[in-house]
Amino acid sequence: MRLSKGILSLLLIVMGAGLLAEEKAPVSAGPLYRFLVKGTIGPVVKDYLRDGFEKAKQASAIAVLIQLDTPGGLLDATREIVQDILNVPIPVIVYVSPRGARAASAGVFITISADVAAMAPQTHLGAAHPVSIGGGMPGMPRKDKEKEGQGNEEKGRQGDKEKGGQGETEKGEKRKSSSVMEEKAVSDTAAYARTLASSKGRNADWAERAVRESDSLTSEEALKNNVIDLVAKDEKELLTLLNGREIKKNDRTFILQTDNIEIVNVDMSLVRKWLHVLAHPNVAYILLMLGFYGLIYEFSSPGVGLGAVAGVICLLLAFFALQILPLNYTGLALLVVGITLIVSDLFVPSGGILTLGGIASFAAGSLMLFDASDANLRVSLELIIGTVAATVAFVLFVVKKIIQSRKIKPLSGTDGLTGETGEVREGGLIYVHGEYWTAECAEPLAPGDKVQVKQIKGNRLLVDKLSV
Repeated sequence: MRLSKGILSLLLIVMGAGLLAEEKAPVSAGPLYRFLVKGTIGPVVKDYLRDGFEKAKQASAIAVLIQLDTPGGLLDATREIVQDILNVPIPVIVYVSPRGARAASAGVFITISADVAAMAPQTHLGAAHPVSIGGGMPGMPRKDKEKEGQGNEEKGRQGDKEKGGQGETEKGEKRKSSSVMEEKAVSDTAAYARTLASSKGRNADWAERAVRESDSLTSEEALKNNVIDLVAKDEKELLTLLNGREIKKNDRTFILQTDNIEIVNVDMSLVRKWLHVLAHPNVAYILLMLGFYGLIYEFSSPGVGLGAVAGVICLLLAFFALQILPLNYTGLALLVVGITLIVSDLFVPSGGILTLGGIASFAAGSLMLFDASDANLRVSLELIIGTVAATVAFVLFVVKKIIQSRKIKPLSGTDGLTGETGEVREGGLIYVHGEYWTAECAEPLAPGDKVQVKQIKGNRLLVDKLSV
């Protein structure tokens, strides 16, 4: 009886060990799928990764490797990418590389949500404070907000005393409401960052500071503060460090076997690459300007032609890019007002005042077009200076010449005859513009009389006799 119990216990231990071994069996049958994410995070990148994850899952890939270098992007697209990373049934490795790369803003959420977060030396991550499309930062560090709130209250009280207060009170209430909404947005994003970091056993306090205070870390600091798992100088070293690493995900345990592993590169399609390039601030700005130029040219030379077609296409492509970038509507409005003032100076002479005002508005709008602290999410200063000069030259020289040419009286054809002076020749014919015409006149005409063309009626001229 005792022997039977001993054998039964031994069998149970062996079976349990077998199940545990089976659960932790190395997933080494499939390849490693590699993705390159460089630039702004948006719908294009989201669809690229989502389709790639599906391919990796169908191919029974051992893991997914995302090489990341981004200044940030849309939070909505980032959330969907993070959901895919958390739910794909294979390990996801995010590697911020090469040297000099960064995972800023949206890149922070993608990095801390990975099953393995790695960085190359001389890279950094952080500054995840959200930016609202349409201008303004949705929330500020608490100290700044407290100061702003105190300042608004003092202004509100002073206005109440001086003006009897209703207007200033309403403004103060609007500011307070806006401040509350901004704080809610920041708190929601901070909680999201904490959740992601905690679920992966990473530094949740720093993740919150990255959102609330735009804190940033170098790769070495991130490793020291338990924000990432590895620092690898290149992909070869990364694969060496990953070999034999145990990863737990969604109630499963994986042991990576990366020796001599097959790597499958998943590239963006040509269409997606093209759409992704459009999301660059400089490209979006150029397309926006080309669209304005096309419409201005078309309006100055009426008719549905090249200007209208090219202008509309460029504007549509620009608007696609603007929905991804942190657009400031105030900057866009100043841009439109600036161009309008410059063009208006052609029709309403102001001694150059409208042109100067337009240039100032245009330049200010260009600088404010994208609301981001990162220079990579703003239009370059060199491009703005060049575009302002090109716009002024285009309007004052090209458009002005077109408008002037439309005011010049035609010199040939039937339109050129109206108002011209001719002479009556033998047979009652009128010699005008080097041609002989039959004519009608209310007074009798004799050879040698001078007449002026009043109207063209078919192949006959209606003329008035000129007194000598």
